Amino acid sequence: MSILIETLKGKKTKTPIWLMRQAGRHLPEYIKIRQKYKDLMEMFLDPEVVTKISLQPVKRYRLDACIVFSDILMIPYASGCDVSFKEGVGPQVKFSEKFNFASHKLDPVIKGIESIKNESEVPLIGFVGGPWTTLLYCLFDKEERSQMNKSLIHKNEKRINNHIEDLTDIISNYAVQQVNAGIDAFQIFESAAEDLEDEYFDRWCLKPTQKIIHSIKSKTDIPVIGFPRKTSKEGYVKYSNIDKLDCISLDYDFNLDHINKLNPDVAFQGNLNPVALLAENNILQEEVDKILIAFKDRAHIFNLGHGVLPNTSIKKVEELVNTIRGK
Repeated sequence: MSILIETLKGKKTKTPIWLMRQAGRHLPEYIKIRQKYKDLMEMFLDPEVVTKISLQPVKRYRLDACIVFSDILMIPYASGCDVSFKEGVGPQVKFSEKFNFASHKLDPVIKGIESIKNESEVPLIGFVGGPWTTLLYCLFDKEERSQMNKSLIHKNEKRINNHIEDLTDIISNYAVQQVNAGIDAFQIFESAAEDLEDEYFDRWCLKPTQKIIHSIKSKTDIPVIGFPRKTSKEGYVKYSNIDKLDCISLDYDFNLDHINKLNPDVAFQGNLNPVALLAENNILQEEVDKILIAFKDRAHIFNLGHGVLPNTSIKKVEELVNTIRGK
């Protein structure tokens, strides 16, 4: 069993490392492929490209996990939405107020997963976006998402309630598709968790996540990681106690002094600030040491508190990986 899977199952091992957005714009081999395509969606729907790009950082850095090169917006795409990824604009979703899920639209992703499994020597992580985060892209434009507040959420409460359950079922279905294709672990990215408080957090984050995890666990006992990015301390405590959650991923703003308040039975992942990879060597080393000391008695996967930044140098990532390997 790999050290990643052992750690996810709660065993204290040598610290494994992988990085969110480890495949992407900081790699010249990625850019070489990206330049051949007008839209990212074309790449997400090409199993050969998915395989190559997913494996690029694993081969370069000898990481302990491979994560599928894909996007959380594959769900809206497969549900009849018009999804585009325009350079300089970011992802855009045109939603007709109804999800018409057609699972066959995701066959290229599933074929990519099967292909990666044939080539990868390390565990493969599949993923979805949390229902709340995914729905935000469908209901609100970029400006609205950046200014999300209680008033806007309250104003759209009925609309959100009308869609969140259906979307949760669709995401659960897709998660099981990935499980059946052979993934070894799974991560739920609730990247917009910070927008939800109290009752809304319970209703639109915790309960849907619980349902997705139960769907996965009904098929297999692969470990599940949850990432409720930038939620409150109380939100992290609640999230860490979701039934059958194996690991909680912490963002870079999480105060490590609060680790003891989280569920002691889950593993931890995180939580280096991606900006630290742009800093001087001594600063990077200090930040890494803080994290390793905080988790010295815990089952812990070293990762970032969010994704690798595009202007990150390969040398810095190599230094980080070598540092973790040397501990």
